[in-house]
Amino acid sequence: MEQQENRRIEFIDLTKGLCIMLVVMMHVGGAFDGLATGPVLSSFTMPLYFFVSGLFFKSYEGFGGFLARKVDKLLVPFLIFYLGAFLLMYGISKAVPGTFRLPVRWNELLLVFRNHELIRFNPPIWFLVALFNCNMLFYVVHYLRRKHIPTMFAVTLLIGATGFWLGKQRIELPFYIDVAMTALPFYFAGFWIRRYNFFLFPHHRFDKLIPLFILVALVTMYFTATPLGMRTNNYPGNFIQVYLAAFAGIFAIMLLCKKVKKAPVVTYLGRFSVITLGIHGPLLFFFRPLVSRFLHNEWAQSIVLLAVTLGVCLLLTPLIVRLIPQTVAQKTLLKK
Repeated sequence: MEQQENRRIEFIDLTKGLCIMLVVMMHVGGAFDGLATGPVLSSFTMPLYFFVSGLFFKSYEGFGGFLARKVDKLLVPFLIFYLGAFLLMYGISKAVPGTFRLPVRWNELLLVFRNHELIRFNPPIWFLVALFNCNMLFYVVHYLRRKHIPTMFAVTLLIGATGFWLGKQRIELPFYIDVAMTALPFYFAGFWIRRYNFFLFPHHRFDKLIPLFILVALVTMYFTATPLGMRTNNYPGNFIQVYLAAFAGIFAIMLLCKKVKKAPVVTYLGRFSVITLGIHGPLLFFFRPLVSRFLHNEWAQSIVLLAVTLGVCLLLTPLIVRLIPQTVAQKTLLKK
């Protein structure tokens, strides 16, 4: 049983690793813009991140302990990456004036309080705030599991539909609460599958049908996928279309990773995905003009930029884990 559990964890880390690599690729832009803004990748990439997070939900010993752990694992890294990236850019702007087209001002630290405005100095970390709120929502919803499972499904669906409706109406809630509401069904699905063993454990009786399931998922995505803007809670498609395409993509990637089983570098990125999430934005900011100076072909620029960014993330990850593990969700900072 222990051996099976370890294999299952590696498979989940592989999924997380592939997910974070897709996130970085989408942020590289350039030649990847067509993929990043197209309907296929954007339809499931961020939903997959919420889904995988739901796999690891635990209520712990009560709300106090749960809250402390989620602050530890999500809000503390957010603050470190948020303040760290800002101070880095602020310091550079003072030391080398004119480095940035727009001046770096202290009031930009308030951007996170202004609905869905882009965090200019580290855009990707919005996800940590949204995921924190998604955890809080699900902590309340999951209490219905013991005696009111149908109600639990209905409430989750209602919250997701409400978040989706807010997006359609362009009504933004602070701290990405509306995004967390829309993402709740994905988080719930991860929780449910983890608890009830759908495809996750090795040697499942359905494993032999994985290629068929992947094919069905890809066909479903082909006919239903629409571009998703989860940071802005913007969904061009209808409710059923958006969720159907997202879940099809999620299961295609999950089953593909289960079939592949091992990819050490990708698995390592997945294990410490919060670090790559938190540092790749500033790295791209500095590497992009450097790469474009030496390479003029758009595809060459994008491929090299992706490779260099992921490579530096791989090099910095063990250093960060060793020096400041409490600030990147690897060790506990707050007491229970």
